[in-house]
Amino acid sequence: MPDGCQSEESLRSAIESRLSRDETLLWVGQPDPKQVSREVRRAWVFQSVLIALFAAVCPYLILNLSPVANTILPAIVLGGSLIVYVAIVAPWRYPERVLQAIYAVTDRRAIVYHGFGWSSLWLEALPDLYNTLWSFGPREIRARRKIPRYDGRIDLVFSGENHDHMTGKGQIPDRVQVGFLGLANIEVVDQLLDKQFMYRDVE
Repeated sequence: MPDGCQSEESLRSAIESRLSRDETLLWVGQPDPKQVSREVRRAWVFQSVLIALFAAVCPYLILNLSPVANTILPAIVLGGSLIVYVAIVAPWRYPERVLQAIYAVTDRRAIVYHGFGWSSLWLEALPDLYNTLWSFGPREIRARRKIPRYDGRIDLVFSGENHDHMTGKGQIPDRVQVGFLGLANIEVVDQLLDKQFMYRDVE
């Protein structure tokens, strides 16, 4: 069990309180932080490069174009703020976010609770989902996509959520994938979904 991972009892308690009375919980689990480490590092490196470029240009603009060009205080404040930001979004802070997510399979549906998504953009890692409780019925489960991310990781994607990223030139649309992301035992869960919902049509 990964460090910080919740016990099975606490996971069951969190999910069972959101089930209907006649619904049976079959499996509950969490993503493994090790499974998302590559995308976290990718996004962090990309953000750090952008911040470095910004930090290289802004002090020059401040010192040469600002009315307070005779002081370096604005440049110092800017540099300090950028360093703090890099520390806040650093990769070692992400396991806590990953372990907030809970995945579950019942006799009626698959559930993603406090999950995160997969974005093809490099702007961020583990984008938060607008909907904190996703529920997928048999039809969506049977239509799921099994997506290899890289060696050692396969995600089960049930649906997606539209996100817009603001930039200086407008919005960048992004279709964030939602499902069982970053599970270490994905094959076991995939087989359970096949067994339970292959011929079921319960909504």
